This record gives sequence, structure tokens and C-alpha cells, in this order.
Amino acid sequence: MKNYTAQSFWVCKKKGSIKEESINNSLEVDDLLIKTYYSGISYGTEKIVFDSQVPANQYNFMRAPHQVGEFNKEVKYGYLSVGKVIEGPKAMLNKMVYTMFPHQSIYVLKLSLATLIPRHIPHKRALLTANMETAINAMWDSKPTIGDRTYVLGAGVVGILMAYVLSRTFGIKVTVIDNDMRKKKLCKHFDIEFENNINCIDKPDIIYECTGNASVLSEIIEKSSLETRICILSWYGKQESRIKMGENCFSRRLELIFSQVGNITSIKAKKWNNLLRRALALDLLDDKKLDVLIDKKEIKLKDLHSFFKKGNINGLCKVVRY
Repeated sequence: MKNYTAQSFWVCKKKGSIKEESINNSLEVDDLLIKTYYSGISYGTEKIVFDSQVPANQYNFMRAPHQVGEFNKEVKYGYLSVGKVIEGPKAMLNKMVYTMFPHQSIYVLKLSLATLIPRHIPHKRALLTANMETAINAMWDSKPTIGDRTYVLGAGVVGILMAYVLSRTFGIKVTVIDNDMRKKKLCKHFDIEFENNINCIDKPDIIYECTGNASVLSEIIEKSSLETRICILSWYGKQESRIKMGENCFSRRLELIFSQVGNITSIKAKKWNNLLRRALALDLLDDKKLDVLIDKKEIKLKDLHSFFKKGNINGLCKVVRY
């Protein structure tokens, strides 16, 4: 095996840096050497990590699969990566794969942890896989059925994918709510109803919270009706929310569901695991309409620090090109 020098992005207390490391160990029989073409930014979660806002008692639960280092210290983090296999088993050579590796130019990974990208799925669109998995998990957790009136709060990538999956499920009414009127055009692209005020919520069966703003929970509860399910897809980090548990929560028999994507609900766990769910997510990305969720303005690895400092203004999936 040749010697390679990998570049990777590390964060520590709101500062990002590029580090180099040598990759020169011989590959084992089930190892792949992967050259990264693109990595994507899952902004909500990665911004929490960048800002050192991970609660201390969540360090072990919220580790990314291939994370190096510790939260709120120096850490290499990320989980949207697309690359080509350049060394490994003959059957895998030159194949394009999706993995959950951090932002790094080249790396070694076990064969079982890489997912082949189907030929019909564009490589950059595959960066939406993890966010599509989030939507799948929320479907399994919240169990929408024919006739349900559903509302999705937040028209970021996760919110739009949640609404997209719901809208393609027969007999479910879906409305996306976001105070950014620019998102109306995005929803129209997917033929999804859009509103810019939470007051539009009327007799909801399920509300999906995708804003990343914990303070919105009290408003959602006020707008809930009898036995409304509130499915939370956001990770709030160290944010806190004050909820009046003795009012609508109790009298209206509300159900709060925290749909954390690291685990699969017990109802599905007998037949599904994370790798099978990932393959399903890739299959569900077979729609060119979804390309609108990929930011066309790509950045380089060295630009990641300034990107996190400025923020993700348009709310799309930012692509890092290698």
C-alpha cells in the first residue's frame, strides 16, 4: 500500500483547523481505502458541536460513528461523506460509496461500514442520505396514517425531507411552516403546502418539530388538539424549554416523541438495522427534484471554519469538494 497524507477538519471551542495525518498501514482483507469526493454538512448538529454546546452527559450517546476526540474539546466530527474506493477487495475497486466518516480527504474504513451508491443516484445527492434516514425514523416513530393532518415546523433540509416523505404517503395532509417566506418557493417545488405562521395549525394529528429552536415547543403545545403527537427531530444541545405540563399536555393527552436517529424503534428493530435503513434512504433519494436541497455553491475543506462562523444562510446542504 502506498503512503498517503490525509487532511481533516477539527473543531475546538468555536475554532476550526485543518490537520494532516499519514495513512500508511497495510490494509486488512476487509478494509477499504476511500478517496473523498464530497462531504456534506448536517448544519444543525455540526453547529452544536462547533459551538461546544453538547451537554456533558450526552458525550457517549451522541458520538458520531467515526468521531475522533471529545465533544467540547478538540474533535474530528461529521457523518456525510461520498468517495471512491481506491484500494481494497477487487469487487469494490473504483466503486462510489457513502459513509458516515468525518470531513477528511482520504481514509480507511471497514467494508461493512460503506454503502454502495446506486448508479442512478447522483453522488452529491447521496449526501442527503443521513437526513433522509432521519425522516424515515420519524415516520416509524410517529406512525402517520390515512386521514392524518400533519404539520412540519422548519423548512431546512430535514424539515423538507420530512414533508417530502409524508406528502408521498397516500391520504396524509402535509403543511410546512417557516417564518422565512423564501421557503415558499422551495415547498412549491415539491407541491407541498406552505404557511409562514404557526397560527395556521388546526386540529393536528402529528406535528413534526424541525426548527432546532427549543422555545417553539411551548407554542406547539398551545396549538395541539386531543391526542396530538409531537415528533421532535431537532437536537437542541444545551438549549432549555419551559413547558406547562399541567395544561394542554395533560388534558389533551399529548404524546411527545423524541425521534433520535441513532436508534430504531423496537417495532422495526426486528427486521431493520442502521445499515438497512441507510440503503432504504438511498433508494428514496431517486428523485431529481431533491437536487434543489443541495447548495450549488460548494466550499473547500479550508473554508469550513468561516462557514460555521457565518452560518448556513440559505438552509441547504452545503457541499465540501475535495
